[in-house]
Amino acid sequence: MTRYIIRRLFTMIPTLFLIAVVGFALMELPPGDYVEIYMLQQEAQGNTAIRDQEEQLRERFGLNQPVHIRFINWVTDFARGDFGDSFVQRRAVSEVIAERLPLTLAVSLGAFLISWGIGIPLGVYSATHQYSRGDNILTTVAFIGLGLPDFLVALILLVAAWVISGEVLTGLHSAQYATAPWSMAKVMDLLKHMWIPITAVIVTGTAWVMRVMRGNLLNVLGSNYILAARAKGIPEHVVIWKHGVRNALHPLVMALGQTLAWLINGFTITSLVLDLPTIQTVYLRATLQQDIYMAGAILVLIGLLMLIGTLLADILLAWLDPRIRFE
Repeated sequence: MTRYIIRRLFTMIPTLFLIAVVGFALMELPPGDYVEIYMLQQEAQGNTAIRDQEEQLRERFGLNQPVHIRFINWVTDFARGDFGDSFVQRRAVSEVIAERLPLTLAVSLGAFLISWGIGIPLGVYSATHQYSRGDNILTTVAFIGLGLPDFLVALILLVAAWVISGEVLTGLHSAQYATAPWSMAKVMDLLKHMWIPITAVIVTGTAWVMRVMRGNLLNVLGSNYILAARAKGIPEHVVIWKHGVRNALHPLVMALGQTLAWLINGFTITSLVLDLPTIQTVYLRATLQQDIYMAGAILVLIGLLMLIGTLLADILLAWLDPRIRFE
């Protein structure tokens, strides 16, 4: 197992490089660049003299160099820990990511843990009480949850909160706490705003986890080894939780790679609707405005989390199922 992990860690380097190459190439495909987009925005606002500064801006942002030179310089600096500067925000990319990452993880990690913590037990109950009234109710709720996009749930909760409290709970902080230093009052204000995006994501996430858990556990409970365990007189709760659930978790564990990447790349539309100061909104706007260094750094971060999640999934699968060997 140790050799397998070391081998996988070494393969991450060329994989991340390929992700950077493909991502950078895709961001260069649309016509024009950030300076061209900036020029059009300024001209739309009546600043027609901005065209005189076009060459200066291209030189300032390094966009007057060939694509391959810009990519080599970016990758070289990236390897040294310098992710470049954001064209749009005129700040270091690492500074923007460090500013947005904690709140992004607070929302996404909270939604992830609650969704899985609720969805797995509900899936187990639904599978062990197949076609009962409780199973029918949970299945109906799960189908509704899967059919509702999380941004629509967020809008419904936003309107409900406004009707009840009279406050528009967009963002993650009220205006008076947005730039204030951290205090207990600011934490409470954060929690007051955070419940809407977390709840919206939980609705769809829990529904998916429950449906996957129910379907796989039903297949496992029909296996011969489960029938043999019951025939030996093993208590039913041991049969279900030790033998059944352990094997039914395989599909959820295999999805761990995508789940880790989802932590910083999920619920993008919900973030836009609620005006959340998260990485998702920064990534989308950087892509639309061809802020290539910002978008490229976030893309590599997403790829890194995907690779780490896949490695963790392989290790967890080997722990769940002793039959799996990587040596």
